Amino acid sequence: MAAPAMTSTGSSQAPGADPKAAAMASADRLIAGNAADLYTGQDEKYVRTQVVGTPWDQYYVAYERTYRGLPVVGGDFVIATDGKGRVRTLSVAQNQQITVGTTPKVTDTAAAGRSRTALTKPDKAELKPRLVVHALAKPRLAWETVVSGRDGEQPSRKKVYIDALTGKRFDAQETIQAGTGTGIWGGPNLTFGTTQSGGTYSMRDPNRAGLTCADFSGNRIFTGPDDVWGTASKTDKESGCVDVMYSSAGFWDLLKSFGRTGLRNNQWAPARVGLNAVNAYWNGTDAQFGHNQRNQWITSTDVVAHEFGHGLDNFTPGGMSGGGTQEFVGDVWGAVVEHALNNPADTPDYTVGELVDLVGRGPIRNMYNPSQVNNDPNCYSASVPRMEVHKAAGPGNHWFYLLAEGSQPGGGKPNSPVCQGGQLTGIGVMNAAKIFYNAMMLKTSGTSYARYRTLTLTAAKNLDATCESFNKVKAAWDAVQLGAQSGEPTCTPGANNATAYTVGGGSHPKAAAAPDINVESVKAHLQQFQTIASSNGGSRRSTGPGYTASVSYIEQKLKAAGFTVARQACASGCSGGAGPNLVADWPGGNDNNVYMFGAHLDSVAAGPGINDNGTGSAAQLEVALQLAQSKPTMLNHVRFAWWTDEEQGLRGSKYYVSRLSAADRSKIKGYFNFDMVGSPNPGYFIDDINSPLAKNLKEYFDSINVPTEEVAECCSDDGSFRSAGIATTFLFTGAPARKSAAQAQKWGGTANQAFDRCYHQACDSYPGNINTTALDRCSDAIAYALWKVAVGAQRASGNGKRS
Repeated sequence: MAAPAMTSTGSSQAPGADPKAAAMASADRLIAGNAADLYTGQDEKYVRTQVVGTPWDQYYVAYERTYRGLPVVGGDFVIATDGKGRVRTLSVAQNQQITVGTTPKVTDTAAAGRSRTALTKPDKAELKPRLVVHALAKPRLAWETVVSGRDGEQPSRKKVYIDALTGKRFDAQETIQAGTGTGIWGGPNLTFGTTQSGGTYSMRDPNRAGLTCADFSGNRIFTGPDDVWGTASKTDKESGCVDVMYSSAGFWDLLKSFGRTGLRNNQWAPARVGLNAVNAYWNGTDAQFGHNQRNQWITSTDVVAHEFGHGLDNFTPGGMSGGGTQEFVGDVWGAVVEHALNNPADTPDYTVGELVDLVGRGPIRNMYNPSQVNNDPNCYSASVPRMEVHKAAGPGNHWFYLLAEGSQPGGGKPNSPVCQGGQLTGIGVMNAAKIFYNAMMLKTSGTSYARYRTLTLTAAKNLDATCESFNKVKAAWDAVQLGAQSGEPTCTPGANNATAYTVGGGSHPKAAAAPDINVESVKAHLQQFQTIASSNGGSRRSTGPGYTASVSYIEQKLKAAGFTVARQACASGCSGGAGPNLVADWPGGNDNNVYMFGAHLDSVAAGPGINDNGTGSAAQLEVALQLAQSKPTMLNHVRFAWWTDEEQGLRGSKYYVSRLSAADRSKIKGYFNFDMVGSPNPGYFIDDINSPLAKNLKEYFDSINVPTEEVAECCSDDGSFRSAGIATTFLFTGAPARKSAAQAQKWGGTANQAFDRCYHQACDSYPGNINTTALDRCSDAIAYALWKVAVGAQRASGNGKRS
């Protein structure tokens, strides 16, 4: 470093408890406590059907209920908690307590006959009618019958409900939703899992249970004598199955990153290619793919993922969405999987089925401007839920595009009209998908458009305490004219937005405390830097082997912890032979709000550079490792960097900033720098101390009653970012300047002596040139600042230690 001048309520769960067990225990206690929002009654029992966790510290416990031994249709509910069992959200289908008789006046035979009128060409009832309580509106006793056949020209399989007292048919729910190898649409060299038995290979993915593809005729899984599949013929069923296996594996992997294994019970669902229809279907158990009007199989990624999107809808709480939302749900997952795979032969976009050209008129639907295809509605109205379900997808598709990309995204992406309001900016397709998935985990029976507005707002609020995502979800729904709903959540930035419920005798709001950083772990990293320097001529200068060995040490630690790590060679402006910058991203958080934490890793040639700047590098490394261990919910994205060639004039960080596009610079909302944070005669200095960014450091020192001072002059690597217009601050404990008597009285230590007498000398070594108390305080301050700017609800909090 070039020296500047200076003038939550606890959970009832034990620490380390399994988060799913904590979620279940809290949910069960909430039910036992007869929470009013659940409309529980003494004649009811509750069956837990799902417990699903996510990487964002959200856990969903789903239940169904019975009433006097009868299943309750619409009696399902979901209790969402964090990993410590703190209840965040209740999502309940029914809106009143059940008080109905259980003796029918209509026989099951009569009900079965009347249920057939729900289809234009019924075959027969598949199952004997069962007596249920239907509670999606006012609870009533009913017969439920499953009837199959055709409804108009489409195959149909409906659950039909007959009032058990009057014999009137009052509800029906459709369960069929239309919608290396060489694939038809995915191109050559597609990879997917197959199974070998003897000399025969089959389209059965061994790593993704239940993922198979069969010929529709005879339902025979494709096999072959080698593991090379398909011909690119658009009329070849095997080639169609290549597409299906490839796209389904991509969907599986995407859901895996969301914490979900398969569609249901760690299983995928079978697929069949060869349906003799100009369509594709999800029938409740498998996906079937037909052909377009040119008899080409319709197995492009967005079509395949659309059908299995129905499967995800089917197997998340509440079953199939209702109120005209079914096809919008499928379209969302078609677009998301297409973006996740990013296949140049089937490039990501927001049109549906554009490659398969189903009926010779291009895309089946358009998400950024639905009206361009079949004049589908861009905007929501009361008539949308009564429309044919594919047409009714328009407002939902439009909402998702506006949330993901905005109304004028640029970069070659199409503009999207808004029905009301002004210009919108998006949050990115994967962030939008994360919110939508969490909303689906909250859905209950018959989830409608209005309900999806509420659920997506709830999910955004739970995932992002800054309310930025919440506000963009809300703005996108407003833009398609689906307005505010009764009971929808609100969000206030900086407030405790978590819902608190009394569970087992306590209120459980959200926690957001940073972990305590173990200074001994930080010192262990410093010992490694000293060993590296001692083995490489006593230095870790940017052009020497001691620097590259330091890079390798940090890189290995971060990769093992789950970071995405990249070396950036300094291609211009650095000393000849200088080693790389090291940049590490922690997954999650809003990619449009990036907070960077940086320290230079190089020393001067004269010594090992343990305080300057092994301390900043080691403290930051240990905070990064604690972030990975804690796995908190990330509100904003965090990026760490270790810079090369700082001692020669901030050259590594200058190069990094110079390579940022204007868009990438705008995403960096703040840069924190840590340089010399363990000086042996320490002071506590924060640059731009009264700025909003710096207050995140100052608040920590205020909390432990340690005064801080302003850094009078610039600067370390923060200067590179400040010159680019990015908000910065940095923390350090002093260099060669002398500590004044007033400072010694304030901080302790020795007056009229340098903060670091070994600055830029061989004696800047470990352990002699380190103050453990300063190193401990500064390490905790780094963690405190990171949690303040980027972290929401977390799994683990610190022990409250203050040094």
